[in-house]
Amino acid sequence: MTQSKTRFIIFNKNTIFEPDFSEERRPKKRARVEDEESDGLSGLFRDSQYYDSRSSDACVILAGDTLFRVKMKTLSKVSLRLHVLVDGTENSGDYNPVRLDAEPDEFRALLWAIHASPDELNQPIADISGLTKFCSLANFSRAFKCTSQEPFALSTIHDSLDHPFFDTCASPTLHLVTETAVRCEAPILLDAIVSRWIKRIQRHEAPCVPAIITAHDLHIPRLSGAACYAHLQEVAEHSTTVSEGATHFHMDPKLDMAQRMRLFAGHWSLVNFWEQFRRHPLKFVSCDHVECLRIWERRWSVALGGRKILCAGQVDVLGLMRTMRELLAADKDLDSMKSKCKEKALESMSDVWKQLNATLGDHFTDSV
Repeated sequence: MTQSKTRFIIFNKNTIFEPDFSEERRPKKRARVEDEESDGLSGLFRDSQYYDSRSSDACVILAGDTLFRVKMKTLSKVSLRLHVLVDGTENSGDYNPVRLDAEPDEFRALLWAIHASPDELNQPIADISGLTKFCSLANFSRAFKCTSQEPFALSTIHDSLDHPFFDTCASPTLHLVTETAVRCEAPILLDAIVSRWIKRIQRHEAPCVPAIITAHDLHIPRLSGAACYAHLQEVAEHSTTVSEGATHFHMDPKLDMAQRMRLFAGHWSLVNFWEQFRRHPLKFVSCDHVECLRIWERRWSVALGGRKILCAGQVDVLGLMRTMRELLAADKDLDSMKSKCKEKALESMSDVWKQLNATLGDHFTDSV
């Protein structure tokens, strides 16, 4: 005996309709919930993949404008917070869902991680779609204390940073990873993505301004220092001097007033740093030879008077210090110093350069 098909479907007390069996095999679209008397829930959508309409032990979750229907047992196993949220919600439905304070993509990423196969989970990130999914998973897991999913997501993101994808991705992608690292308080991931972003800026493969804005919004001094320093060189290069002698700086319009003030503060601080640095020959330890010190001081002054130093912009302090060291290292007159003394002097210059490079963010402050 063949089973007859349902002639009518009662959707709610106001809606009865006849099903169209001609579309049974078509892919499911996101079902839209339309009801003017649904207490503000009109215009919502059922998720096309994670709305399980068949299971009896499931609850309806509302994230953003998207409805999900998931087995309560599935969510309860993930975290205690989700367990408390869905406990006793067997009677939830499209018009009385459990409200979740999360974006649809974040909750969808969690459900993907729960249902994915080991091969899918271990697939390396190679594009923006995969990266966005794992960042969403990390952020959701952090907010809802999913102790297994968060470290897995962060580890996968970190391992993907060596993929060629990150050599060409746009600044919003770098911002996404940086923001995720900050939100999840992941210092190892943060250090890795900031290092990669700085290298791309220094190689002129990424613009400075998006990094400045990200560093300002997320309070990352290291990224701020490197990005502001690089942008300051661009501003100095493209500045114009009018006939009266005044110099006009052309700032990027995307920078707000606070960010522009940081750049001006950094300009003043770095120029002042260079003035103090060049006036006093660098002291170095492990030398009590009067003659070595005299030679060092004399050749220091000679290097400062060289064309390479005089023609360089004062705001490029790192470049000036690097050039100074190269000139002194190649100076034959310094060979009359004790070999260890010359070596120590050049090492001291390298140490000061590294220290300045590591603390550039201290120069770009808003305390003016």
